Amino acid sequence: MFDWFTQTWNRFGGQIATGFIETFYMVAVSFAIAAVLGTAAGIFLSLSQRGAIWESPVLAAPLSVAVNLIRSVPFILLLIIVAPLARFLVGTAYGIYASMVSLTIVGVAVVTRLVEQAVADINPQLYHTAHALSANRWQLITEFVLVEARAALILGYTSAIISLIAYSTVVGVIAGGGIGYLALQEGFYMWNQQLMWVIILLMTLFVQLIQLSGSALARKLDGKGKARNS
Repeated sequence: MFDWFTQTWNRFGGQIATGFIETFYMVAVSFAIAAVLGTAAGIFLSLSQRGAIWESPVLAAPLSVAVNLIRSVPFILLLIIVAPLARFLVGTAYGIYASMVSLTIVGVAVVTRLVEQAVADINPQLYHTAHALSANRWQLITEFVLVEARAALILGYTSAIISLIAYSTVVGVIAGGGIGYLALQEGFYMWNQQLMWVIILLMTLFVQLIQLSGSALARKLDGKGKARNS
Protein backbone atom coordinates (compact mmCIF):
# COMPACT_ATOMS: atom_id res chain seq x y z
CA MET A 1 0.00 0.00 0.00
CA PHE A 2 2.83 2.36 0.82
CA ASP A 3 5.24 1.11 -1.82
CA TRP A 4 5.14 4.51 -3.50
CA PHE A 5 6.27 6.15 -0.25
CA THR A 6 9.14 3.67 0.19
CA GLN A 7 10.26 4.03 -3.41
CA THR A 8 10.18 7.81 -3.23
CA TRP A 9 12.05 7.84 0.06
CA ASN A 10 14.71 5.47 -1.26
CA ARG A 11 15.32 7.83 -4.17
CA PHE A 12 14.94 11.22 -2.51
CA GLY A 13 15.35 10.46 1.20
CA GLY A 14 18.67 12.26 1.49
CA GLN A 15 17.38 15.36 -0.28
CA ILE A 16 14.19 15.36 1.76
CA ALA A 17 16.17 15.13 5.01
CA THR A 18 18.46 17.95 3.88
CA GLY A 19 15.46 20.05 2.90
CA PHE A 20 13.85 19.60 6.30
CA ILE A 21 17.09 20.44 8.08
CA GLU A 22 17.44 23.63 6.04
CA THR A 23 13.80 24.53 6.68
CA PHE A 24 14.15 23.90 10.41
CA TYR A 25 17.32 26.01 10.51
CA MET A 26 15.73 28.90 8.61
CA VAL A 27 12.61 28.89 10.74
CA ALA A 28 14.48 28.45 14.03
CA VAL A 29 16.85 31.38 13.46
CA SER A 30 14.14 33.62 12.02
CA PHE A 31 11.72 32.86 14.84
CA ALA A 32 14.37 33.37 17.54
CA ILE A 33 15.01 36.91 16.29
CA ALA A 34 11.32 37.59 15.58
CA ALA A 35 10.30 36.36 19.04
CA VAL A 36 12.58 38.86 20.78
CA LEU A 37 11.81 41.87 18.58
CA GLY A 38 8.14 41.00 18.06
CA THR A 39 7.47 40.41 21.75
CA ALA A 40 8.99 43.77 22.67
CA ALA A 41 7.05 45.53 19.90
CA GLY A 42 3.80 43.74 20.75
CA ILE A 43 3.99 44.63 24.43
CA PHE A 44 4.81 48.23 23.59
CA LEU A 45 1.91 48.49 21.13
CA SER A 46 -0.57 47.02 23.59
CA LEU A 47 0.50 49.17 26.53
CA SER A 48 0.90 52.42 24.57
CA GLN A 49 -2.48 52.52 22.82
CA ARG A 50 -5.01 55.20 23.73
CA GLY A 51 -6.30 54.57 27.23
CA ALA A 52 -3.48 52.13 28.07
CA ILE A 53 -1.13 52.58 31.02
CA TRP A 54 1.72 53.92 28.83
CA GLU A 55 -0.50 55.84 26.45
CA SER A 56 1.64 57.17 23.61
CA PRO A 57 -0.24 57.12 20.30
CA VAL A 58 2.42 59.27 18.65
CA LEU A 59 4.89 56.40 18.99
CA ALA A 60 2.43 53.53 18.71
CA ALA A 61 0.74 54.67 15.50
CA PRO A 62 3.84 54.59 13.22
CA LEU A 63 4.86 51.18 14.57
CA SER A 64 1.36 49.82 14.03
CA VAL A 65 1.32 51.15 10.45
CA ALA A 66 4.71 49.56 9.74
CA VAL A 67 3.51 46.19 11.03
CA ASN A 68 0.37 46.43 8.92
CA LEU A 69 2.37 47.30 5.82
CA ILE A 70 4.65 44.28 6.23
CA ARG A 71 1.72 41.94 6.77
CA SER A 72 -0.20 43.34 3.81
CA VAL A 73 2.57 42.66 1.26
CA PRO A 74 2.31 39.17 -0.30
CA PHE A 75 5.31 37.19 0.90
CA ILE A 76 6.58 36.36 -2.58
CA LEU A 77 6.71 40.10 -3.35
CA LEU A 78 8.38 40.76 -0.01
CA LEU A 79 11.13 38.34 -1.04
CA ILE A 80 11.79 40.44 -4.13
CA ILE A 81 11.63 43.77 -2.31
CA VAL A 82 13.95 42.61 0.47
CA ALA A 83 16.48 41.01 -1.95
CA PRO A 84 18.78 44.11 -1.97
CA LEU A 85 18.75 44.22 1.83
CA ALA A 86 19.52 40.50 2.00
CA ARG A 87 22.41 40.96 -0.42
CA PHE A 88 23.74 43.79 1.75
CA LEU A 89 23.44 41.82 4.99
CA VAL A 90 24.53 38.31 3.95
CA GLY A 91 26.23 38.92 0.59
CA THR A 92 23.62 37.17 -1.57
CA ALA A 93 19.94 37.39 -2.47
CA TYR A 94 19.58 33.61 -2.76
CA GLY A 95 19.91 30.63 -0.43
CA ILE A 96 18.81 29.96 3.12
CA TYR A 97 20.65 32.91 4.68
CA ALA A 98 19.03 35.40 2.33
CA SER A 99 15.68 33.74 3.00
CA MET A 100 16.14 34.26 6.73
CA VAL A 101 16.09 38.03 6.22
CA SER A 102 12.60 37.98 4.69
CA LEU A 103 11.37 35.35 7.14
CA THR A 104 12.60 37.41 10.08
CA ILE A 105 10.91 40.58 8.84
CA VAL A 106 7.54 38.93 8.33
CA GLY A 107 8.05 36.96 11.56
CA VAL A 108 8.49 40.16 13.57
CA ALA A 109 5.22 41.51 12.15
CA VAL A 110 3.33 38.29 12.88
CA VAL A 111 4.68 37.92 16.43
CA THR A 112 4.02 41.60 17.16
CA ARG A 113 0.31 41.28 16.43
CA LEU A 114 -0.05 37.98 18.29
CA VAL A 115 1.72 39.33 21.38
CA GLU A 116 -0.26 42.58 21.21
CA GLN A 117 -3.51 40.62 21.31
CA ALA A 118 -2.32 38.34 24.12
CA VAL A 119 -1.38 41.33 26.27
CA ALA A 120 -4.59 43.18 25.41
CA ASP A 121 -6.60 40.25 26.82
CA ILE A 122 -5.01 40.58 30.26
CA ASN A 123 -7.34 41.62 33.07
CA PRO A 124 -6.72 45.38 33.68
CA GLN A 125 -6.78 44.69 37.43
CA LEU A 126 -3.28 43.26 37.00
CA TYR A 127 -1.88 46.72 36.34
CA HIS A 128 -3.53 48.13 39.44
CA THR A 129 -1.99 45.31 41.46
CA ALA A 130 1.45 45.98 39.98
CA HIS A 131 1.10 49.69 40.72
CA ALA A 132 0.04 48.96 44.30
CA LEU A 133 3.17 46.84 44.72
CA SER A 134 5.34 49.69 43.37
CA ALA A 135 6.56 47.64 40.42
CA ASN A 136 8.71 49.52 37.93
CA ARG A 137 8.24 49.11 34.17
CA TRP A 138 10.67 46.22 33.85
CA GLN A 139 9.07 44.39 36.76
CA LEU A 140 5.61 45.06 35.33
CA ILE A 141 6.58 43.34 32.09
CA THR A 142 8.67 40.45 33.42
CA GLU A 143 6.84 39.64 36.65
CA PHE A 144 3.26 40.48 35.74
CA VAL A 145 2.50 40.82 32.02
CA LEU A 146 4.63 37.96 30.71
CA VAL A 147 3.59 35.68 33.56
CA GLU A 148 -0.11 36.41 33.21
CA ALA A 149 -0.12 36.08 29.41
CA ARG A 150 2.27 33.13 29.16
CA ALA A 151 -0.28 30.56 28.00
CA ALA A 152 -1.63 32.90 25.31
CA LEU A 153 1.92 33.79 24.30
CA ILE A 154 2.84 30.13 23.85
CA LEU A 155 -0.17 29.64 21.59
CA GLY A 156 0.79 32.79 19.70
CA TYR A 157 4.39 31.67 19.28
CA THR A 158 3.16 28.29 18.07
CA SER A 159 1.01 29.95 15.43
CA ALA A 160 3.93 32.16 14.42
CA ILE A 161 6.23 29.15 13.97
CA ILE A 162 3.64 27.39 11.81
CA SER A 163 3.21 30.55 9.74
CA LEU A 164 6.97 30.79 9.23
CA ILE A 165 7.08 27.16 8.13
CA ALA A 166 4.42 27.97 5.53
CA TYR A 167 6.33 31.06 4.41
CA SER A 168 9.58 29.06 4.23
CA THR A 169 8.13 26.84 1.51
CA VAL A 170 7.61 29.90 -0.69
CA VAL A 171 11.31 30.83 -0.71
CA GLY A 172 11.89 27.91 -3.07
CA VAL A 173 10.61 30.18 -5.84
CA ILE A 174 13.81 32.24 -5.57
CA ALA A 175 16.08 29.27 -4.88
CA GLY A 176 15.87 29.96 -1.17
CA GLY A 177 16.56 26.39 -0.12
CA GLY A 178 14.61 24.19 2.24
CA ILE A 179 11.93 21.62 1.59
CA GLY A 180 9.94 24.06 -0.56
CA TYR A 181 12.77 24.31 -3.07
CA LEU A 182 12.91 20.51 -3.40
CA ALA A 183 9.13 20.30 -3.83
CA LEU A 184 9.25 22.96 -6.53
CA GLN A 185 12.31 21.77 -8.44
CA GLU A 186 11.90 17.99 -8.26
CA GLY A 187 8.20 17.77 -7.47
CA PHE A 188 6.47 20.42 -9.56
CA TYR A 189 8.85 21.18 -12.42
CA MET A 190 9.62 17.48 -12.94
CA TRP A 191 5.96 16.63 -12.23
CA ASN A 192 6.85 14.04 -9.60
CA GLN A 193 3.52 13.83 -7.79
CA GLN A 194 4.70 11.05 -5.48
CA LEU A 195 7.50 13.25 -4.17
CA MET A 196 5.11 16.16 -3.65
CA TRP A 197 2.72 13.93 -1.69
CA VAL A 198 5.55 12.58 0.47
CA ILE A 199 6.65 16.13 1.27
CA ILE A 200 3.06 17.21 1.97
CA LEU A 201 2.55 14.24 4.29
CA LEU A 202 5.76 14.85 6.22
CA MET A 203 5.10 18.61 6.46
CA THR A 204 1.59 17.93 7.76
CA LEU A 205 2.94 15.61 10.45
CA PHE A 206 5.64 18.12 11.35
CA VAL A 207 3.16 20.98 11.73
CA GLN A 208 0.73 18.83 13.72
CA LEU A 209 3.53 17.87 16.12
CA ILE A 210 4.39 21.53 16.67
CA GLN A 211 0.75 22.48 17.22
CA LEU A 212 0.11 19.65 19.66
CA SER A 213 3.30 20.44 21.59
CA GLY A 214 2.47 24.15 21.79
CA SER A 215 -1.12 23.50 22.87
CA ALA A 216 -0.01 21.01 25.53
CA LEU A 217 2.56 23.44 26.93
CA ALA A 218 0.01 26.27 26.97
CA ARG A 219 -2.51 24.13 28.85
CA LYS A 220 0.14 23.12 31.36
CA LEU A 221 1.19 26.71 32.01
CA ASP A 222 -2.42 27.88 32.16
CA GLY A 223 -3.20 25.14 34.66
CA LYS A 224 -0.28 26.15 36.86
CA GLY A 225 -1.41 29.77 36.76
CA LYS A 226 -4.97 28.94 37.77
CA ALA A 227 -3.75 26.66 40.55
CA ARG A 228 -1.51 29.40 41.88
CA ASN A 229 -4.29 32.02 41.78
CA SER A 230 -6.91 29.77 43.36
